[in-house]
Amino acid sequence: MQDSLLWKISPPGGGPASYLFGTMHVRDLRAFGWLDLAMRYVAECEVFATEFDFSETDSAALSVALELPEGKDLEQWLSPQAWRNLDRYARKKFGSDAEAFRHQHPMMVSTALSMAFLLEESAHSLDETLWQHARSLGKTTTGVETFADQLETLRQIPFEQHLKGLTWLLKNYGRHKTRLHKMMRRYANGEIQALYQSAKKDAKGMRKILLYRRNALMSKRFAEIASTQSLFCAVGAGHLAGGKGMLRLLKKAGFKVGTMNYKL
Repeated sequence: MQDSLLWKISPPGGGPASYLFGTMHVRDLRAFGWLDLAMRYVAECEVFATEFDFSETDSAALSVALELPEGKDLEQWLSPQAWRNLDRYARKKFGSDAEAFRHQHPMMVSTALSMAFLLEESAHSLDETLWQHARSLGKTTTGVETFADQLETLRQIPFEQHLKGLTWLLKNYGRHKTRLHKMMRRYANGEIQALYQSAKKDAKGMRKILLYRRNALMSKRFAEIASTQSLFCAVGAGHLAGGKGMLRLLKKAGFKVGTMNYKL
């Protein structure tokens, strides 16, 4: 499979072409190199979809899903060394201390620490920027998942798995920084195979929940829309490649799949 972030998807019985675009939920402009090309094809389609329609966001439901279990705070869940590391990185990156994270879920802390390595140069993340653009053009917006689907995925990940991920990050912060910057370079180059391998490695024992099951759901929803309407769909780039990736699943469903090469 060739490397590209943008793919043309044509329905089995003929009809309007749709597009599948691998995106990132970041505001770092290094990820925006494909934006102009993506916007061009958003304008050609009737429907725009992200993983879930951002208008469905339910902050209250998300807060409930991310409550710490058993009434403990984060310091009680982390080892003393991990808590000291969190305090050091919080002071370095945020000008505060670990107290700012005491009552936060490990996933939220991991996300905040990871995003601190990346720049926040855009008002919105890449996928949100595309969503805003589609809405400004009057496109129908939807999701190939629902926000409830994403919450259910989150609920299926054991708390211990989130805690293990944060503990690893706090122990390997410099190594994680290197991995993130490598991922950004791969994304800018459209290297979806490498991005898939990275996503698969990060998912570890949760691949079925985080990747394969979601890929099947999103591909099914993509096919339902693209069978009758032209669709531009933007999902995380790690969902495109692989034997159980969206591109392979859509091809198996009879869609014609072709790369849209783009030289930066």
